[in-house]
Amino acid sequence: MKLKRRAFTLIELLVVIAIIAILAAILFPVFAQAKASAKVASSLSNVKQLALGLQMYSTDYDDLAVPHYGYNTPSDPNQYHSNTTWVGRTSPYVKNRQIFFDPTRQIPKGDLNNAQGEFFQDPFYGAGYEYRWEWVTNLSLNADGYSYQQGGTCTAVSGAASQRSLTSFDDVARRVAIAPTQYANLPYGWMYFLGYSASWPYIDIYYTSWWSWDNLVWDSRRTYLGAKMVGAYADGHAAKFGREKFVAYYWGAGTNEANNRAEWCNVMTGTRQLDKFWGGPWMSN
Repeated sequence: MKLKRRAFTLIELLVVIAIIAILAAILFPVFAQAKASAKVASSLSNVKQLALGLQMYSTDYDDLAVPHYGYNTPSDPNQYHSNTTWVGRTSPYVKNRQIFFDPTRQIPKGDLNNAQGEFFQDPFYGAGYEYRWEWVTNLSLNADGYSYQQGGTCTAVSGAASQRSLTSFDDVARRVAIAPTQYANLPYGWMYFLGYSASWPYIDIYYTSWWSWDNLVWDSRRTYLGAKMVGAYADGHAAKFGREKFVAYYWGAGTNEANNRAEWCNVMTGTRQLDKFWGGPWMSN
C-alpha cells in the first residue's frame, strides 16, 4: 500500500511563520543587548589599560601626572602632531592604538593621509586645520582635574598651569582621570576634556554646534546602556558612572542646580562632593 505524503496547509505554514517571527522579536533584542553589554565591558577594559598606562608613566616621571597637551610644528603650523600629547606620551606603555578608542563606537577614519600619518580635519574650521588620530580619541583625559593645576579659587582660577603630582590627591580612588567623549554628532571625541565644562551639560538638547566641545563627556552616554559611562580613576581602577556625577542644567525648562559659576561651585563642594570626582585647576589635591 502506497503512503501519501501530507503537505503543510497554508494555515499551518502561517502559524509556523508567526511563531518564528515571535521568537525573533523576543530574541533579537536580547542578542542586541548582549552585544552592547560586551562592548561596554570592552570599553571598561580599555579605560583600565589606559589607567595602568598613566600609572606607569607617572612611575617613570617622578610621580607626575602626564601632560595633556601637544603643539603644532613650525613647518606645519596647522597640523597638530602627537608626540607631546598625553596620548603620545602614554602610547609606549599601552602599545595599541585601539585602546584609546571607545568600543561602543566605530574607530573613526581620517580625512587625509600624508607622509606624516593619518589626519582628521577640524569639523568646524574645515580644511587647513588637521589633527593626527591621537588628538581625536574618544577615551579622553581629565585635563584640569587630573593632569594640571593652577591656583586661585573655584570662582576665580588664576596662575600658570603646572603638572600635578599623584601624591597630591587626597582621594585618588574618586578622581576620574579618563572618560569617554563625543565631539558633537561625529564618531570621535577630543583627547581631553575640562571638568568644569564637562560636568555642567545641557541635558535635554543634543547640540551639534561649538557648545558640544564643552559637553563632550555627557554626549558620549548615547552609546552606553542606561547612560552608565565608564571611567578610569587616578588610583588605576576603572568603574561605571552616570547622571549622578553631573550638575543639572536645563535649556529653557526645569529646575537648574546651578545658574552661574558661584552656584556651580556650591554644588561641586556640596553633599554630593562632585569636586572629588571632577577636580579643578584651583584644587591642589
